[in-house]
Amino acid sequence: MGFVSMENTPLGSFPETRIAAESAVAYANAALGGVHGRPLELVPCATNGSPESSQDCANRLIAADPVAVIGGVDLSTEAAMPLYQQASIPYVSGSPQLSGELSSPNSFSLTGGTLTELLGITDYLTTTKHVTKVHALYADLPGLLTAAIQGSRSILQKKGVSEVRLVPEKVDTADFAPAVSQVASGNPDAIVVVFPAQSCARIAQVAGSLQVKAPIYFVGSCATAAVARAGGQATGNMNFASGYLPLDATGGDQDSRAFRENVPEASRSPLSQASFSTVLAARSLLTEITQTTPGDLRNAFRAARDHPNVMAHSFTCDGTLIKAFPAVCNTAVRILRWSDGGFVDATGTWVDGRELMTLIG
Repeated sequence: MGFVSMENTPLGSFPETRIAAESAVAYANAALGGVHGRPLELVPCATNGSPESSQDCANRLIAADPVAVIGGVDLSTEAAMPLYQQASIPYVSGSPQLSGELSSPNSFSLTGGTLTELLGITDYLTTTKHVTKVHALYADLPGLLTAAIQGSRSILQKKGVSEVRLVPEKVDTADFAPAVSQVASGNPDAIVVVFPAQSCARIAQVAGSLQVKAPIYFVGSCATAAVARAGGQATGNMNFASGYLPLDATGGDQDSRAFRENVPEASRSPLSQASFSTVLAARSLLTEITQTTPGDLRNAFRAARDHPNVMAHSFTCDGTLIKAFPAVCNTAVRILRWSDGGFVDATGTWVDGRELMTLIG
């Protein structure tokens, strides 16, 4: 399997995704017998967030003749998707960030990433919390994040939320205090934060120093201990949507225990869960087919219906869950809360907001 993610770049560095993918391969070989008795091998490639580096990694990985390419976090993946499609190599991700990952016919997203996390938050706030005032702070970037937050405004208004305020801000702003003050003013029932992971700790720290009282809801890439602890006094107000189950210190199913036992504590996060999970889910499908070629694996994904996932809801890859984004194979998320030094499940069940997509427009 190939593996691609960003590392050692100011735009964002996610070495934990590679570490978790490598740990999953080692675990699969040592404890699960690889695939049909043959060991898995991972060929990683690091990008710097530019389209050229994503295309370069794609060409390198294609040359290695992998059965699939596992996607970590790469903000220029869209530039490489046509290359994977032309080579007929499936691209599989548990943490998709971009519309190209969610719409390519050769892509399989085993969670819906930021898109379905935001839909889950919106469904939870309107159906369970019955909010009337929602403010959102979002990354002022072209593409999926901005489109998703604009779509959420339409959904919230159609669900009866009387006040929806959107506050854009640059990812690399020197000071988040003005934006956080603006989004927190007016006593909203909830604040939604849609930013890449590297900005969330700074936002949480500002929210704590300003003693923001409103509940804050982050997308899953921000569900790390570092972000929660940065909030200080605001920590008790922090909630996170994630496509993955919360990691308890002990217990859990076999997959959760394997993750804890094989991934170093410093590298554990929903993003590393995504890489660990995706490698093992792809490996599971490979064990179910006789010919382990890229084409056979692609067909196996397309035929998957309610297939067991790893630390996540089951996936169905027939392209029908969200018609605008046919690569999405799973739309369910958990709402997590930070409590007593760890993430706890706030709902006890999966939240699925995909039906809200019908309200956009």
